Amino acid sequence: MAPVTPDTIRNVAVVGHGGSGKTTLIEHLLFAVGATTRLGKVDDGTSILDTDPEEQKRRISINVAIASFTSEGVKINLLDTPGFADFAGDQHAALRVADAALVVVDGSSGIQVGTQTVWRDLEAAGTPRVAVISRLDRENASFDDVLARLRERYGIHVVPLHVPVGTHQDTSATIDLLHGTVLRGPKDKPGDIAAADRDRVGEYRRQLVEAIVETNEDLLTRYLDGKELSYDELRDALHAAVRAGEVVPVVATSASRDVGYAGLLATIRELLPSPAEVGSVIGKSVSGEEVARKVDPSERSSAFVFKTLSDPFVGKLSYVRVYSGTLHHNSQVFDAQKGEAERVGQIFFLRGKEQEATESVVAGDICAIPKLTATSTNATLCDKDAPLLYAPIEFPPPSFSVAIEPQSKADLDKLGQALHKLTDEDPSLHVRRDDATHETILSGIGESAIDTAVHHLKEKFGVQVTTRTPRVPYRESIRRKTSAQGRYKKQTGGHGMFGDTWVEVEPLAPGSGVEFATRVVGGSVPRNFWPAVEKGIREAADRGVIAGYPLSDFRATLYDGSFHAVDSNEMSFRVAGSLALQACVKDADPYLLEPIHELDVLVPEEQMGDVLADLNGRRGRVLGMEATGGGYQRIKAQVPLAEIFRYATDLRSMTGGRGTFSSRFIAYEECPTHIAQKVIAAHEEESAEAAAAR
Repeated sequence: MAPVTPDTIRNVAVVGHGGSGKTTLIEHLLFAVGATTRLGKVDDGTSILDTDPEEQKRRISINVAIASFTSEGVKINLLDTPGFADFAGDQHAALRVADAALVVVDGSSGIQVGTQTVWRDLEAAGTPRVAVISRLDRENASFDDVLARLRERYGIHVVPLHVPVGTHQDTSATIDLLHGTVLRGPKDKPGDIAAADRDRVGEYRRQLVEAIVETNEDLLTRYLDGKELSYDELRDALHAAVRAGEVVPVVATSASRDVGYAGLLATIRELLPSPAEVGSVIGKSVSGEEVARKVDPSERSSAFVFKTLSDPFVGKLSYVRVYSGTLHHNSQVFDAQKGEAERVGQIFFLRGKEQEATESVVAGDICAIPKLTATSTNATLCDKDAPLLYAPIEFPPPSFSVAIEPQSKADLDKLGQALHKLTDEDPSLHVRRDDATHETILSGIGESAIDTAVHHLKEKFGVQVTTRTPRVPYRESIRRKTSAQGRYKKQTGGHGMFGDTWVEVEPLAPGSGVEFATRVVGGSVPRNFWPAVEKGIREAADRGVIAGYPLSDFRATLYDGSFHAVDSNEMSFRVAGSLALQACVKDADPYLLEPIHELDVLVPEEQMGDVLADLNGRRGRVLGMEATGGGYQRIKAQVPLAEIFRYATDLRSMTGGRGTFSSRFIAYEECPTHIAQKVIAAHEEESAEAAAAR
């Protein structure tokens, strides 16, 4: 076999709606070209690509999987991506390192939510793509109908390239419109088009040729003059048009009938761009200056880690795209993100979990490196004397959160490290500690993503946790100025405890936090006890007074008190300061504040009414609406956090999965009285139960 070079590599992400047949298509391709000795199937859990137990249980892809093989001297790396929105993080990772995409569209279901979403992303990124109409053997499948819908929605530059022979269970081959031949299996010779198919094929070929020549002025002139155009001319022009995003070819396949593979492989080899066509890639130096690297095996080496998997038995496995130079086994690389050297031991090409060892990987290729110590997703591996950083993957923001608690002390000890490994494996997951509620919050793109993460914590890392809806991080504040005494006296034999303070509190502007001041005269409270009083006040503010949430936006002033020459100490005045604040707040007209988030909601126009009504029911304030094109509207609204913990699931239900949203905290506002009363009553009940338990 000839050596692999950047111009003989194709890196292609396989994307589409969940359940459209992406994994099945790749499994059949691998088997058809002899890259695997058995045909993996998704339905019975024998898939070569879906190897995670959770994938086999759910019968869906959760992680990006790599399928590397060779076809007629071309090294093809297919990146199988999850189609369900909750696992879109790995789809973004695959598209970050792919040079092109196959958009798989179910021949019976047609354009679905996932199709629309990924097509929008590909358009925005300018990614070359081919549409693959799959499952044409199904009873209600129709290549013609799906093609018509694609052209209606995305324009006449979407054109047929390979069309099926026969329908449903009679689908037997595809017709290559450029060659004018019939294609059967990958190893079969092309045949002649039957007379019954010629009229239909002629119309489809006209659409294809007209789309091609419109991208090339010379070909257009000759075509209008009625001159014959050669296959090579049309192929080269189509290749350029696909790379520029000016034409999207459509091919037909049926996995169960083994139809369409020859045409699909030829399309990948001949029409999709190689890494060499990119020319150079742009990174940034440590100082922030742009650095260009040629996609050349002789260039300084640089590579990007786009996925990390943690296996309790095999260890850590990093998926890597080499952008420049050559990566060698038993070598050292420099992690520019961490500033640490890493040793590269073995290097593998992957077909699911099947590993093929290799000594080197050239620019443009994709591989896996096991047991990198510090390196994580988004890292750039390069030469230490010429470091650079490639832009990180932009993952979708999390929209669903739960509070997690370890089930035992042993789980608590392992939780921190397990969460670190979990978020390294899937950076679309976020973990944070909420200082107001003292909860560990796990956030992801959707409810299924969180369920899977919890399953992985248990099965991969041996940590069992319970989940629940997070508490709302309310805050407490006051409306009026007041003062009170805080006196602490305790005598237990020998030296006692004595601290006496008079404290004044007054409200401050929102966002001011907690301020402490003194105006003690005459030494009624010695200066060395003032920090203890402040500490006691701040601790009491952190604990809250009326509902157990932090008290803020006030100033506490120590202005008087008394002390005992023997019994007074720092602890006494710390407790006294705490008691003084609690007494003050009860007379200062306290109230509860709730966090308000700004929502940016993208919804189909036909669901606008339902979504707006739902936002109003969540105490939301709609700030504005605007059309974004493609039949979508953008809604901006302000909604209390308490009302949106399950909004990701509810919005998906309302819009058939087509609605998306992002949110960000903007401010605290006064909580309505009826809600505040419930929160305060719940806190009092919890406090009473805790006291009874003691």
